[in-house]
Amino acid sequence: MFARVPSVGLVGVEGRLVHVEVSIGTGLPRFEIVGLPGSEVREAKERVRAAIENSGYPFPLRRMTANLTPAAWKKEGSGWDLPLALAILAAAGVIPVERAARMVAVGELTLDGDVKDVRGMLPVARTAQRQGFSLICSTDSLGLVETVPDLETFPVRTLREAVNVIQGTLSPRTIRRATHVSDPEPSEDFADLVGMEYAKRACEIAAAGWHPLLLAGPPGSGKTALGGRMIGLLPPLNAEEAVEVANIHSAAHLSTHVNPSLRRPFRSPHHTISAPGLLGGGSHPRPGEVSLAHRGVLFLDEFPEFSRAAVEGLRQPLESREITVVRNQIPVTFPAQILFVAGANLCPCGRQGTDEPCRCSPALLQRYYNRMSAPILDRIDLFVEVARLRLAPLAQAERPESSRVIRARVERAWVRQQRRKPGCSFPFNAGYSLQDLQTRAPLSPAAGQLLEAAYHRMGLSTRAVYRIWRVARTIADLAGHTGVEREDVAEALQYRRRPGNFDGAQ
Repeated sequence: MFARVPSVGLVGVEGRLVHVEVSIGTGLPRFEIVGLPGSEVREAKERVRAAIENSGYPFPLRRMTANLTPAAWKKEGSGWDLPLALAILAAAGVIPVERAARMVAVGELTLDGDVKDVRGMLPVARTAQRQGFSLICSTDSLGLVETVPDLETFPVRTLREAVNVIQGTLSPRTIRRATHVSDPEPSEDFADLVGMEYAKRACEIAAAGWHPLLLAGPPGSGKTALGGRMIGLLPPLNAEEAVEVANIHSAAHLSTHVNPSLRRPFRSPHHTISAPGLLGGGSHPRPGEVSLAHRGVLFLDEFPEFSRAAVEGLRQPLESREITVVRNQIPVTFPAQILFVAGANLCPCGRQGTDEPCRCSPALLQRYYNRMSAPILDRIDLFVEVARLRLAPLAQAERPESSRVIRARVERAWVRQQRRKPGCSFPFNAGYSLQDLQTRAPLSPAAGQLLEAAYHRMGLSTRAVYRIWRVARTIADLAGHTGVEREDVAEALQYRRRPGNFDGAQ
């Protein structure tokens, strides 16, 4: 006797179709699971046996073999319990084999037969919809699953209800249109920050062109406040992007919202985070903070305090906007289109840039700066030294521009970039190649002369020149210029000077 039930497993943040096959033959009672199962899947034998018996169905006391095909990659998690139980019951003749083969089933079983939610249900549902299957899942998963349009869904609470679905006695829920949550405005606003106009201008440019930004200065100068408010400068996600972000968060089992949110993600991990925690990975690869911030802001405060391995691992996502990890000889690619913002003190003791003398030795300073290698710093477009404000201007200054006003300018700059590269997944100036710069960011004669002079006088690398050119294109977009003018290049050059002794990084 043989039966097959389709299911879906996660590889990174994407779902892959897997067929759970069960064959019941002659021989001594034995239950084996093959097809490269992980430890949680091997433990499913006892959960499935107890769930079937406690749901009132006979467990076949014969030789049974369950196969998870394809067997090329390791199957992890507890979501295989439900399809295993249904495949066993189908092979035993309790439920019709043909109908069971047309429904994707995913869910964890308790010993008394209850069906529980598992991580990654949104990519599971999207895979089932693409493959043309119906979906049987836990009622706890319905909040995410129902955002996938035109998917025939059967939410169940118990194994017995899942059996009734296969037998045709329970009606499905068909989702016709996904809805999205429009979150309220962030509570923190740029209008709360008095002064720091130079730094706030750099933040606006970074948001407008998706440029990596480093804010450096003494403690209390406002680096954390600026970085934390960057998310308020970004326009909301569109519907497709919201589902993409929710898909990643579901794979990490972080998303509990009923509908995908239109607010862009903001992630600010502590500097003690490990490299796999930041970049993604683990024995069963999961997205790290870099991918959880996809299409949003990744803010690394106290940037030099992060481990060298974590910092150096940012090279690929900052350059290619994705990150690939290899586990069990299987490469997994996570999306990483992030607006990168870093904050750093000018020295380990934090007194440099204040009225107090710095007490750091030259050797300590060198070790501090060496945590940020030259290749990493070369991938940052904007460098800003944030000076600590005096108290007198704080009391007398007028209320600055709000995040909403700045965001309106950023949105207009985004529209200009999207018109130049219609249909592109990353139309922002930060991603321009040399050919893009030559065709979409033409320099005026005066701008070209200034950039060439800066190349010789400042000893810039070719990569640095292209980054200055991209930033100048963004400044021109904010100003409404068709081409790149001399004043755009002049302002872009101001943000290329690294604060303090950061040029000494190796």
